[in-house]
Amino acid sequence: MLRISKKVEYALIGLLHMAQKNGQELTTAKELANTYHIPQELMGKVLQQLARRELIQSVQGVKGGYKIRQSTEQITLSLIYDVIDGPFKIVSCIHKKDRLDCEQHSFCTIRNPMEIIQNKLELFFSQLTLKDLEREIFIGRKK
Repeated sequence: MLRISKKVEYALIGLLHMAQKNGQELTTAKELANTYHIPQELMGKVLQQLARRELIQSVQGVKGGYKIRQSTEQITLSLIYDVIDGPFKIVSCIHKKDRLDCEQHSFCTIRNPMEIIQNKLELFFSQLTLKDLEREIFIGRKK
């Protein structure tokens, strides 16, 4: 089954939470952990990864926290996935360097179809923005 990791899920939760604040208020790992029932230590690590890659800004101090740094139209699911889990790949042999580890590499019959699926998913992830996801949350609340 194709799954997005918990860390990517937590990154999405944090980013969407910060986006709703429009960069006006800071958010802490503790606030996110308490609000969404997420382990605080793991949420903190996810936020640090997002801050290192400058998707969010870390503000130090007693009243410190995090706020979204980029426009939600610029942050794609592909970028979030890459920051948190590294390059997205549906099977381990998609990238040439990993093919040597595959026992079926020399007689594989699905490599090309898997590459097609990989390319289509990469395109979809690169076009889906945080702004798109925000809209879906807003629409879902109206129903």
